[in-house]
Amino acid sequence: MTNFNSHYSDTEWIDQVHQLLFEIVRSSLSDKPKLPEELAERALPLAQKAKIIQEKADGQVIPPDSLEWVGKVRQLLLDLSRASLADIPRLPVSMGQRSLVLAQTAKEIKDKVTEKNHSS
Repeated sequence: MTNFNSHYSDTEWIDQVHQLLFEIVRSSLSDKPKLPEELAERALPLAQKAKIIQEKADGQVIPPDSLEWVGKVRQLLLDLSRASLADIPRLPVSMGQRSLVLAQTAKEIKDKVTEKNHSS
């Protein structure tokens, strides 16, 4: 039996990750790069959901070939959370590029999931 709540939450997770990653990209391109507001509060739940997605093997919306991406997103979110909780929070230099690559993949996965849902 299909669990639509699980599918919806995975799709919503992809959207939230995509939005946060692009926010980080925009922040990294500003004259004074800084971490987005309340980053840890937003990133940690997304990282926890990534772990759940990685652990469940059946009936998931995210294609199995995208699980490596989920792991990379989780690691980036944890790295960003640590950076935001530091004594002097700052956006690490490589985060903008890492975020951009992962955000582009998020869009591709989102498009695949949407296409799959429309063809079902």
